[in-house]
Amino acid sequence: MKNKILFVVNYLWASIIAFTFPVCFGLIYLNVTGHAKGYDYDLGPEAQISMMIGCAELMIWCVLALPSNVYVFQKLAKKSKPFLILTIALFVALAAACLMILGGWAAYLKEVFNV
Repeated sequence: MKNKILFVVNYLWASIIAFTFPVCFGLIYLNVTGHAKGYDYDLGPEAQISMMIGCAELMIWCVLALPSNVYVFQKLAKKSKPFLILTIALFVALAAACLMILGGWAAYLKEVFNV
């Protein structure tokens, strides 16, 4: 029973991580590249601070996301392949739902990558 509860909690946490992935990726990308305040002007020394913050954000995200995802995927890989494929599809659908809430692909690409 304890293993099932642990699996459900990790699965829910991995689902939350999958849903918030586009937002986290966007913030980390903008900070690591030094474009957190925009693409219009040269940030100078602020870009270096932004990069350090981005690296810290990336480490925090990895600590929060990777253990639960590894646990869930290891458990599902041992059970059967259809469960694993369904979980991957669910996580991709959750990330896509977050993108749609944010305004779609076009808005996301414009805000994050300045495309």
